Amino acid sequence: MKTVRLLLFILGLLLLGLNITGLFKSLRDEDLYSEITPYKNDISIRFEEAKKQWGRKDGEPEKEYALRASTLVNNAMAHYWRDEGIKKYYMQVPVWENYILSLKQLVTGAEKYEFRNYKKAIERGVGICSQPCIALKYLLNDNGIKADLWDIRGHIVVDVTFGDGTKYTLDPDYGQYVPFGIEEIQENPELARKWYADQDDVYAAHLKKHKHTDDIVEMYGKDGNHLYYMKTGFEDFSYIAIWIFPILLLLPYLLKLVKKQ
Repeated sequence: MKTVRLLLFILGLLLLGLNITGLFKSLRDEDLYSEITPYKNDISIRFEEAKKQWGRKDGEPEKEYALRASTLVNNAMAHYWRDEGIKKYYMQVPVWENYILSLKQLVTGAEKYEFRNYKKAIERGVGICSQPCIALKYLLNDNGIKADLWDIRGHIVVDVTFGDGTKYTLDPDYGQYVPFGIEEIQENPELARKWYADQDDVYAAHLKKHKHTDDIVEMYGKDGNHLYYMKTGFEDFSYIAIWIFPILLLLPYLLKLVKKQ
């Protein structure tokens, strides 16, 4: 038993060391600012600046804040999810960030991970349409605004319901929005045309094939569209458990030392 307690104590120290290391490391790689992506001026806000801006100001109207938050997410994240960047941009959760999520990925064989926590998603700064939308949804929720994720033929958007009952559809990946709810747009997709009129200007010059305004309007048609569910429970639990678990491993050895005193 003495050997077991000692081994558990050592393991607990190692895991605590990983956690402490993670407190001093960033999920954002500096090379991200020069990365080639499909969009013009894809990422223009550093994480430190994003942290200053993502809170809702005192007295800031819901709609004003929602649009500002969507623009913030768009400017703070790059449209990038390529396999060659998996390690460089931490698309797999590193052990020093969260060893439980890292182990889960290893067990499930998942190659990439989308954060539910908007702070972590924005810090890492990469993702295709679903990741910025997930970040925006939970950012709005955290500031008292109801928001749901919708899959419109493979493209994810955020359906926002304000306190007065009105709705907006936010698209932080493309940097666009429509001042109508997703269900209303589905009944009349032409409602989206005006708000995506400059869609061709979103893309970088090197991208020859991309979606045009007509394509986006068609995507908003009702066929195949559905709510996009994203559970947060396990991720939230894991960020607490990574600290509790090593403490539990340390306890048997420490309690034994106390009894000897």
